[in-house]
Amino acid sequence: MSAPTKKQLASRHTRRLRTVREQILDMSRQWEDFDQFCVNELETLANSIENVAVNLLDDDAGGMP
Repeated sequence: MSAPTKKQLASRHTRRLRTVREQILDMSRQWEDFDQFCVNELETLANSIENVAVNLLDDDAGGMP
């Protein structure tokens, strides 16, 4: 079995990051009635995760070996 290509790795990790992001957004929704600070922190984390996921795809599309 060969190692995954950069494109395969980026795709796989992007899917996983987006799954984690959805879990974090669910956590944020659970805090809505209790603590706005926690909601904001979790949403910030979810946004950061999405940015990483997008950058993985952008990096892959950029053609760097």
